[in-house]
Amino acid sequence: MPPDPLTTRELAELTNQSTRSVQRNIPDRAVHALPADLQRAWAAKDKVVELIPTPATPGQLALALTVAQGPNLTVQDRAQAEARYAVIEPLIAPERAREWWLLAQGRKTDLIDLLAKEHNTAPRTIYLWLHAFRTGGLPALVTRDRSDKGRPRVLTPAALDFLVKAAFPEKGAYGRLTVAEIYRAYNEERTWRAAHIAQRMGDFEQHKYARYLDDQTRLSPSALLPAASYKTFCNWFDRIPQVAKVLARDGLEAFSNTQEVISFRDLVNVQPLDYVVMDHRRLDLFCLIPERAGWKLARPWLTAALDMRTRKWLAWVLVATPSSDSIATVLKRTFIAHGLPKALYWDNGKDFTCEWFEGRTHRAGAAYRIPELDTATRGVLETLGVRVHHAIVRRARSKIIEANFGATADFDQSTPWWCGHKPDARPESFAALINDHERWLKTEIPESPFPTIQKLAGLYDEFIHTLNEREHTSGEGMAKITPAGRAWMSPNEAWEKLIPNVERKVVPDEVIHFCFNKRRQATIHHGEIRAVFSGRPYHYRFADNAARMMLLNGREVEFGYDPHDLETIAVYHDGNFEGLAHNIELRKMGEQDFVADEKLRRSARREVRRAIDAIHRSVYVPSIEERAARRAAVRPAPIEPNRPEIPAPIPPALLAAAEAQRIESAFRFSAAPSDAGVIPQPDDDPNDNPEFRFFQGGPCQNPKSE
Repeated sequence: MPPDPLTTRELAELTNQSTRSVQRNIPDRAVHALPADLQRAWAAKDKVVELIPTPATPGQLALALTVAQGPNLTVQDRAQAEARYAVIEPLIAPERAREWWLLAQGRKTDLIDLLAKEHNTAPRTIYLWLHAFRTGGLPALVTRDRSDKGRPRVLTPAALDFLVKAAFPEKGAYGRLTVAEIYRAYNEERTWRAAHIAQRMGDFEQHKYARYLDDQTRLSPSALLPAASYKTFCNWFDRIPQVAKVLARDGLEAFSNTQEVISFRDLVNVQPLDYVVMDHRRLDLFCLIPERAGWKLARPWLTAALDMRTRKWLAWVLVATPSSDSIATVLKRTFIAHGLPKALYWDNGKDFTCEWFEGRTHRAGAAYRIPELDTATRGVLETLGVRVHHAIVRRARSKIIEANFGATADFDQSTPWWCGHKPDARPESFAALINDHERWLKTEIPESPFPTIQKLAGLYDEFIHTLNEREHTSGEGMAKITPAGRAWMSPNEAWEKLIPNVERKVVPDEVIHFCFNKRRQATIHHGEIRAVFSGRPYHYRFADNAARMMLLNGREVEFGYDPHDLETIAVYHDGNFEGLAHNIELRKMGEQDFVADEKLRRSARREVRRAIDAIHRSVYVPSIEERAARRAAVRPAPIEPNRPEIPAPIPPALLAAAEAQRIESAFRFSAAPSDAGVIPQPDDDPNDNPEFRFFQGGPCQNPKSE
């Protein structure tokens, strides 16, 4: 900070003039505005600072002309101040710049113009530097940082909080606000807060206001919003980090596609059949799909398997709806044509994670060896010794087959039945195809313009075979060196080059056909699955516990079967493996099978009855009489005109019956222990099936199981 200005008396003593002359001739009484000789005289008289003689170098002249510099300057600030002082030095010390004054012919304005051209700056800037030096000395030539640097000039913390909250829509909110909509809402909120706080401050004293904050708004005087322009809002909206805006406004998928870190695989060190990638894709075209009533027009699906290293399409199939059946078909074709891979890499959908493929216990972690098929809970892939890796959820980039599906999308667009990936992208010619198809349905034209799914499958077979022969011009490990330079290998070429170094694992075809059974759905009735194959009925029950299937009565299940061996099926319900079911023989008169069935029926009735009784003992529900008494107790009496209101009396017999019923119910509910014995039924059989249980645990547990 510069020293305080001198008084009139001090200047009069210093200049040997009268006070009147000082007031008239020296308007600026600051020490730094005095000539250099007077500054030295004042410093020597009052010992403000010790004068240190310095050499007369151009960059250090300011040290002799300034008395009190204030705080010490940093190296960068001092370099900036000396550079600016060198520009204005001819104006401060004319005796040291006679050449400049001669060029300007003694005129100050011309000299400033010459200095501006010489130092490539504006004349107004030189005027500002000169005034700053005369006011504050050398430290005044340094550009000081704003005291509020990093903080908004207009928007307060409350305004910034409002902007950020409005910019990030909450979960479940409809749409997202644009900057213009946020600015409009800001002005409305600013007006409301000002009126609300003014009203609250008028109701209570200012020092008591903190105790009477509004419980709903929690507003205080610091929550007032200042007036701001729309441009200010745009500037501050742009300063919000992009990662936060994308995640809050565009969703997780856009965030993962544009903001997250990408992992790049080292595909060069991967061998063929190390990883086979599988996925579904809905084609961008329509075709005719058969159904019971004839044909329907729909977009088919492509289920395909791709080798991760060579990008070779191993197997594929076109289906109306993707499912575990289409996956099984592709896997069976892959295993038969190319052998068993070491691992499969696919999605997390229900059709991929079903128990049919991976079994009830999902294996993960260290490598494991698969013994022979010895348990019913084993999945197909676990039986064959093929590991399964699931891709990251909602990360299309994690599966290499997604990028290769782009070639199939290009093929769809080249066909006359292309419809685009969404209704808005459909070409104009597609409407004419729909009209022709409707005319075909009315038998006005001989054939439909759309192909059948079988014909489309043949076209796709030819296209994918061509795709395997086409050069793969992108991807790591697909480049090759030729005499003409660098070129690219096709998937088949890369496969033929690398597959001889791979030891293939082959399984007989009949084993693969047995593992990939066909599927069918059925509804369980009377504790069994009834199916008809080739006109012959089959009755399937669980082998370990026949009564256990009664728990699924009325439920729709899925079972896998081998058409060459219909004696055993695998039952699945809700995606879980329930067990193996065997076909039972027809009962013959005079045999013990009827006795076994009767025992099974009696056991089932007994267990159901015990479960119902346990629920009756453990759960209290008011009886009909008690509910009627409660309604009568609170029912208002009818009001007759011109008569006082007299409540209708409750019959004593009804009250006595309700009270007795309540006491008896409460006593039975509180006095009966939870583990009370079960009253034996007349048809109790000591040889009942102990494995049959409808409820496990809790008050409904069968005491015999303890």
